[in-house]
Amino acid sequence: MKKKKPSKFLFSVVAGELKGKRISAPDLGITRPPLTRLRKAIFDFLKPYLVDAMYLDLFSGTGSYLFEAVSRGAAGATGVELEKQLADAINAQADQLGVAERLLCLCDDVFKVIPRLAVQKREFDIIMIAPPQYMGLIDRTLAALATRKIVRPDGLILCQHDTSETAKIDFGDADIWQRRKYGNTTYTVIRQPQ
Repeated sequence: MKKKKPSKFLFSVVAGELKGKRISAPDLGITRPPLTRLRKAIFDFLKPYLVDAMYLDLFSGTGSYLFEAVSRGAAGATGVELEKQLADAINAQADQLGVAERLLCLCDDVFKVIPRLAVQKREFDIIMIAPPQYMGLIDRTLAALATRKIVRPDGLILCQHDTSETAKIDFGDADIWQRRKYGNTTYTVIRQPQ
């Protein structure tokens, strides 16, 4: 009997230097890439902030946001993904596409990485938080970021969550700059004070 190949997600980078490049990610049943229209909408919004930016993607999943950030001009994109197969797939494809010097996905726990980045004095212009839904991870991540200054002054934090979760998330004292709703997905955008 033939062994069934594991299924994969396939998606294309929407815009920039990698536009149209196909990316694949193992389908482990725990994540999936955001719809193309969502990636396009949110990265069109981020366009003025991305050129030469340092970008951090927490809960990277398939890596779609990392590739989009680098494609659209981010100077560096760091991802954090706990699932080794996903992190390995992201790094292998970054190497194949010739962007490994600007894109790296760490296979680690977000809540261990944030303090390490702070100790290393790493700072980011844009932080994307797109965790598994309904687990209170946005609240925990924002609390961790509030005590570790890794967001540059005037930097942006984007929290991706199901629209139905919006009222349940504790954004603390965060300065909510705007909310961008795309169907069942909402991005709450927090702007750091200068």
